[in-house]
Amino acid sequence: MKSQLCMAALLILLTGCHSKQQQANSSEQSEITDQKTAVVYMTQDISPASLVRIYEALGRPAEGRVAVKISTGEAGGHNYLKPELISQLVHQVNGTIVECNTAYPGKRNSTKEHWQTIRDHGFLDIAKVDLMDEEGDFTIPVQDSTWIHYDRVGTHLKNYDFMINLAHFKGHAMGGFGGVLKNQSIGVASAAGKAYIHSAGITESTIKTWLHTDNQDGFLESMAAAAQAVHNYFGNGERILYINVVNNLSVDCDCDSHPAAPEMDDIGILASLDPVALDQACVDLVFNYPSKDGDNAAALIERINSRHGIHTIEHAAKIGLGSRQYELVSIDGADMLSLLNTNNLSLLVRNKGVTTTHDNRGVQDLLALLAEHPDRLHGAVVADKMIGKAAAALMISGGVKAVYTNLICTPAREMLQQAGVKVVAAEEVPMILNRDRSGQCPIDSRLNDAQTVEECVAILRQL
Repeated sequence: MKSQLCMAALLILLTGCHSKQQQANSSEQSEITDQKTAVVYMTQDISPASLVRIYEALGRPAEGRVAVKISTGEAGGHNYLKPELISQLVHQVNGTIVECNTAYPGKRNSTKEHWQTIRDHGFLDIAKVDLMDEEGDFTIPVQDSTWIHYDRVGTHLKNYDFMINLAHFKGHAMGGFGGVLKNQSIGVASAAGKAYIHSAGITESTIKTWLHTDNQDGFLESMAAAAQAVHNYFGNGERILYINVVNNLSVDCDCDSHPAAPEMDDIGILASLDPVALDQACVDLVFNYPSKDGDNAAALIERINSRHGIHTIEHAAKIGLGSRQYELVSIDGADMLSLLNTNNLSLLVRNKGVTTTHDNRGVQDLLALLAEHPDRLHGAVVADKMIGKAAAALMISGGVKAVYTNLICTPAREMLQQAGVKVVAAEEVPMILNRDRSGQCPIDSRLNDAQTVEECVAILRQL
């Protein structure tokens, strides 16, 4: 599954702004307007190959002894990142999956039971796994000591030169949401370190910490500080990168053995060298989600707001961990166009977790999709062999958000860009020619006097 991103939401995100709903929950927005703009890469395709592609898009090769930090998921849960999804990336970087024991009662709060959960969930079948606090822990310095005065992490963290922070973005009962900031703070902390963060610096006791959870903002700020400590530990962020898989969007975390069922579709995979920008982009995608019956982000938005979850991002930006300003860059187009050309297809449509292929001539496939399956086009990324005015009008009417093509005519490019559709074309020509190249394409010629998308579509539907 994937989300359908409406055009307005996409434009908001591509300009690095935030939704009005998000701004209403952001008390420190005005304090960070001078921060640099980070790049966040995105693909709607949640697959092993796309996970590798988005890692490669970051341009920072994982070198040396590589830790791949995930959540192994509580026994009984089922939303954690599955071994079959992550194995290709883990193998490519010759990585070791790393985790730490939990601070709450469950099947991962002791080394013995945690190892059994790891086996049951299949991670040992794909790679080496390391429980980093199995042999104790040590402290690393924090830059922000508002609440915590150190970060207590597993001793085995010393064994790694590079970290891939591979998080499952979803809701969380205490933090509102969990993404790379949580995966790097609570996730990398030892059991005692988790207790220290949860209690905002009061205790390292995994029993007593639950008596000191009334300082919600202190807890959120402690997570930001701990995430920054790990970031700094890996060469001030030069030997770490960040990936969020935004799927199975339950309001509950993978630490829940009986998580609530997701009420919204999956969104995609996002990645950045900036953890603050990455989590902000994911939150914005949720807050701008075009909800409808049976596919609704309201529950997750309520979970984030009710726990003041955005404050983790706010504080992380305030202490200098990263920027909340970002540019969202899709990586979907290039591979789609290559697939189209290699297989001699005319049209590819990627949306809702599915890439469909089409090989009819002209605009037959676009007309059929618009009439019979409009949801396939709304929010889609499209690769088309060539785009004339007719194809452009149908794509705009369907709500396509980005197009990649070998050839486009100037009127089509202008029409698409005026509608806010991203256009990437290998070649631009004044007009699309007919098959014997003796004149203009006959379908496009019928649209020469049409001034609007609506007029074009009305003409095309009569053909």
